[in-house]
Order: sequence, then structure tokens, then C-alpha cells
Amino acid sequence: MSFSQKDISQIQAHGLSTNEVQRQINILKNGLPFTEVIEAATIGNGIVKLDETVQQTFYDIFEQNKATYTLQKFVPASGAATRMFKNWVFFHQNYQSGQHYYERFVRQHQLTGMESDLDDFLNNFPGYAFYQDVMDVIKETLPDYFQLDENEQVWQLIHFTLSEEGLGYAQKPKAFIKFHRYTKNNIKTALEEHLTEAGAYTGTDKQAAKVEFSISPQHKILFDELTQKVNPEHVIDISSSFQKPETDTVMLDMTSGKLVRDDAGKLVFRPGGHGSLIDNIQDLDADIIFIKNIDNVQKGEAQETTIQYKKILAGYLMDLLEQNKKYLKQLQNEKPVGDALQEIENFARQKMNIHFIEGYETLNNSGKRRYLAYKLNRPVRIAGMVKNTGEPGGGPFWAKDQNGIKSLQIVEKAQINPDDPKQQDILKQATHFNPVDLVVSIKDYEGNKFNLKEFVNEAAGFVTEKSYNGNPVKVYERPGLWNGAMDGWNTVFIEVPLATFSPVKTVTDLLKPEHQ
Repeated sequence: MSFSQKDISQIQAHGLSTNEVQRQINILKNGLPFTEVIEAATIGNGIVKLDETVQQTFYDIFEQNKATYTLQKFVPASGAATRMFKNWVFFHQNYQSGQHYYERFVRQHQLTGMESDLDDFLNNFPGYAFYQDVMDVIKETLPDYFQLDENEQVWQLIHFTLSEEGLGYAQKPKAFIKFHRYTKNNIKTALEEHLTEAGAYTGTDKQAAKVEFSISPQHKILFDELTQKVNPEHVIDISSSFQKPETDTVMLDMTSGKLVRDDAGKLVFRPGGHGSLIDNIQDLDADIIFIKNIDNVQKGEAQETTIQYKKILAGYLMDLLEQNKKYLKQLQNEKPVGDALQEIENFARQKMNIHFIEGYETLNNSGKRRYLAYKLNRPVRIAGMVKNTGEPGGGPFWAKDQNGIKSLQIVEKAQINPDDPKQQDILKQATHFNPVDLVVSIKDYEGNKFNLKEFVNEAAGFVTEKSYNGNPVKVYERPGLWNGAMDGWNTVFIEVPLATFSPVKTVTDLLKPEHQ
């Protein structure tokens, strides 16, 4: 596709090259290959299950060694809560007072996540932590609220929750939504719950607790106001970062097959998905990084289990890193052979889950040492896995990596060929689910940061259909942060309790017992 000089200037100003944009166009036109899964990772075959004694061992390793590491938490938090309030937004935009009664409207449009009974909705609404904020606005703006028909009351509750006239929650990030009420004057947003959690395991005698949130530029002022309010004495080192514009992607109009442009004829770019955040992680300067989604938070005492297992996973990683460092130094300095070399091979296979290239056994000792060093000297991720309860999303599998070698991967359902019965059978055999509970190391055994882009599988991105100004478009999302973006990392999956996973995907999830 040819570009005008104006296009080239715009592309370069965005931090991209014409070659990169052409690569994206080719992907949008030709699609991407599906990931080939070999078998589901299960307990004893890719997923480690720790008994209580071993859990305590790794918990103690973390507590004893945490001061020797720099620790940080990273929370992707740029997304608006629009999807969380999707059905409320639909109701707010389409419900017509006097023409549609609430109960009939909800059933007619199959608005899952909304109580189909009018009384249930009104009676349960006070369970939301933001209820009093909504009522304060209503009392000031609509003093005759309680004289309204109950159907109209529901619409007004939703209106003042979502609109800028009220709380403006439809466009605010999940980070700023009030999730949990402890007392009348102690109500916490999702962001605040992450601060509480991070404070329990990233702080040591040598450093303050440390956490970074990735946010959108338009929310920077709001972010600063909230963090200064809840952290006035700077007890926690809080930072923010933006998804980089050079990771944005173009869109293709499905009707014309041309690049999407605005009314002024300029190319339209969109964020390239959470996989773009691998650049943000690259910029972090910590030995061990905890990664967790913004909407997966627990309330009060329920956080204790989450914190306990974060420490266990980190202790497991610390132990693994020390062994890995020892073996890499031996490979570099001692030129091991015989039993000493076999010990390193066993570690690579049994602890790091590394499958060797075909023909490895035919290599001489020097070739084996070089290959082992190549495979062991990589970023490492420890990923918690919960038992599958039917939640949508990715799971742990043995799959072919970008070099065609069997490896542990987190694979999304959309990455698996829906028309291949054998691949779909393997998908159905999955026993566990990815809750995005990661503890990772991005430095080599000498303390230098890896270039994380070297380990990204560019073929593991996504091409999906969206709409832009009412027109169907094809969009490209970069390989997911914990999927293709970490394809070449050494990986360990460890089972963690379901209690550590309580995501808020829809607003009514906040009414579940774990959030009440």
C-alpha cells in the first residue's frame, strides 16, 4: 500500500515506521496463524501443586530473602469501565419511560448481569459501595426522586451512576470505581485495594512498597488526585505510565479494504491491546515484579490468602533464580561434563519445563553447554493457576512456541482453531484457568535487563472485528501481555486457591459475597 508524504509524516510522528504499518496491513488482510496446542497442562504435567509444608518453605524463603531484591507491582489499569457497565449503558440509552417497563425491557433484551425483577434491582442497589455517592447527587439534583414511579427510579439511579451529570462511571477507569464498603466513611476503590495488597509484599526494610499503574493520558490528573488523597504521606511509592503511541495499530475498513481515516483524511490509530504493555514492563527497574489485573481484588480479610500466595509464588521464583544463576555460572566458567552437565539438564527439564531441540543428544559437550545457556538465560514467569470454573479467558497448555518447540504457554480460546476438532478436544480438557497472577523476573543472572522484545512471538497476536463510526473494521491487537508477548520466557505454572480470584467483569459482580 502506498503512503502519501502526509501519511509518512504522521506515521513517523506517531513513533512508527511505514514498514511496521505495512506489516500490520498484511496481518489485517491475511490474518494470523492459530496457536497449535499439544495438550492441556494439568497437575503433575505442567502445573505444580504445592502441599502445605512446601508452601511454608517458599513463604519462608520470600520473607528471609525479600530485602535482597527490589520488588514492584505492576497493574494494567488504563481501560475504561464501559464494558463493566455494558448492560447499564444499553438500558440507559434505550429505555423509554412510559413505553417500556423495567422487567419487560431486561427480559426482552436478555441483559445478563441485571436483575430481571424490579424490586430486586432497587433492593440490591444499596449493596454497591458507590450507592451513597449516587444518592447524594440525586438528593441535590432530583429532590422528588422518591415520588417517581419505581421504573423511573431505576433509570435515574443508572443515569446518575453513569453520566457526567452524576458519577461519570461509564467513562472512568475501573481503577477509580468504588468497589468495597467497610464502614460509612471507609470505602475503597479498586486502586486503593491494590495499594493495600502491594504494601503487604513489595515493601521491605530497604525500600518502600512500590507499585506502578498503566493508565491513559486523559486520566492522569484524576489518577494524581486520587493517589495523593489516599497516600498523602507517600508511604507507598506510586507511579504511572502510559501505553506508548509507537505500539498503536491501524485499522482496515472491511467494506473498502482501505485504511481507516478521520474526516480530515488522517490515519486513525488505536491502542494495540494489553500486549503493548511489554514495553512498560521493560522500563521497570525491579528484580521481581508482581503483575495482576485491576479488577481482581479481594476485600478485607479475604486479601490475606492472596497476599500469602503472592509471597509463596515469589519465594518459589527466588529459589528458582538462585539455582538458575548457579548453573549458568557453571556453564560459563566451569565447562561441566558428565554428571555435572546431566544435573543442569535435569534442572532445565524438571524445574524450568524446558523441552530440548530435536538432535540435542547428538551434540558434543560444548554444543550442549551453549544450548543450555541459551535456554536458561531468559526472563522467568511464575504464573498462578486456578481450577477452571467456566470463566472466559486463557488457560495453561503445552503448545508449540514460535520455534515449533513444545513449551508451556497461556493460550486464549480465540487463539485455538475453532474448525479443528482435535484442537477443540484439547481445549475442552483444560482443568485450570489463567487469573493473571504473575510473579516475574526480567533480569539475567548478572543483573542486566533482558530486551523483552526478543522473546515476543509476533505471530501470536489477534485480528478481530470492531466498528468505527458505525462501520465494520478489522483491528490488530499485539500478542497478549501474558500470552504471545511472553512466548519465549521460561515458565512455571503453580496452582493457587480460587479464593485469590474474584474479578469484577460486570457491575453486578460487586454484589457477590466476596465483595460485600
